Amino acid sequence: MRSTVAQKAGLRYEPVAILWSNTKPEGALQVRPHVQACTIPFFAQVAVKGKTAVFDRETYGCPGARAGLGFGNGYYGAFKGAGVEFMSAFFAKGAESSQNPEAYCASVQRVPRRGRAKFIHGERLHKDPETAKRFMTADLPITDIADQYVIFTPLSKVKPGEHPVIVVFVADPLQVTELVTLVGAILEGTDPVWIPPMAACQQIGAFVYDGARKEHPRAVLGYTDLSARENVGKMIPENMFTFAVPFSPFEEMEAEAEDGVFDGPIGKGLTTDTVR
Repeated sequence: MRSTVAQKAGLRYEPVAILWSNTKPEGALQVRPHVQACTIPFFAQVAVKGKTAVFDRETYGCPGARAGLGFGNGYYGAFKGAGVEFMSAFFAKGAESSQNPEAYCASVQRVPRRGRAKFIHGERLHKDPETAKRFMTADLPITDIADQYVIFTPLSKVKPGEHPVIVVFVADPLQVTELVTLVGAILEGTDPVWIPPMAACQQIGAFVYDGARKEHPRAVLGYTDLSARENVGKMIPENMFTFAVPFSPFEEMEAEAEDGVFDGPIGKGLTTDTVR
């Protein structure tokens, strides 16, 4: 499967297809069972190097990724039962946000030494633990898929008969502008693009799954996750973002791209190599 959108936008990287399946792809990258890891470096390997990655209910990487990938809510049992209370403090200001700092710091000892400072001081994604708890238990859209595997693979590797759930573009700011314009041309309403300030894996998974279920689907602009950017490093340049769309709007984008924003005088003028 090829993308006219990617070709006309001049994207540096091939779009990534996200699929649900009960068949595990051979030779795919995979997190080791029950190992704490970020999923976005795996996404980067797919986007940049053309690899394929697979995740299941034992190899999702971290509690947020369990929710992001579509394996239910991973926060309740996080960190061997420390759960939502621990994660609420972590997402706020760490030990100082915890109702029991001593117990919180004891749980942090389970984290590899190089990552402990972040847990002690918190990620500071929310102003207080109450707001963080509400995000995990009420605001975050949860999907619990019936299939065994979630697969990241280059769009060109999608076989006939396979149907991605999501397609993710990796784009620079000018290309994002074009993608926003294109998706705005095909979707109804004035808010066809969502920017939830959450984990990068949730920005290409959970929030897009949720958008696909709505009467008017939405795309999700992502990679605004500082931790994910730190984990990926220079593999994806710092001026790049993700732009994830459910498969049905992706097909509409592909059709519109044949004679849409990329072919107008402004689009043609802005997509020259000299501007990029």
